[in-house]
Amino acid sequence: MPDAGIAHLTPATPVPSVEVSMYATELAVKALEPTPEEERLAEDFVTILGALSAMEQALRDGAWHRLREEADELMSAAEEMWSGLPEPGTAGGARLPSQADSGKVRQLIAVYAGPYAAGRALYPSSLIEDEQLRRAVEEERQEAVVPQAAAAAD
Repeated sequence: MPDAGIAHLTPATPVPSVEVSMYATELAVKALEPTPEEERLAEDFVTILGALSAMEQALRDGAWHRLREEADELMSAAEEMWSGLPEPGTAGGARLPSQADSGKVRQLIAVYAGPYAAGRALYPSSLIEDEQLRRAVEEERQEAVVPQAAAAAD
């Protein structure tokens, strides 16, 4: 069930993107063996990156109404993530769940954030330590660039 949240990561508005295949997702789960908590943190963070990317596209398009809608999505995504984090002084420590490995979470974000410009910029595939997983993500991103370049030329 680790990939159950991935479906909601597709942006509602068109932004330059690539798809995250089930192969890369399943390979990430196999290679990184994330806990449900690490998976949730990565998914929540990628949702935030998706909202930021959609806001950037709306800004580029001068679509102010859409920018406002995407800002609302960003606030909702941030609130969702915030509500899942423990308060300071609780068993989870400062603000991070005690069982979450930030290195794993960052690598998961690098895998899942590929569809979003902000995600690719902040979490490049070079963050992925597992060579096979990194190659799979890089190949998928490269394959997605070719159809986009052809579509832009039309």
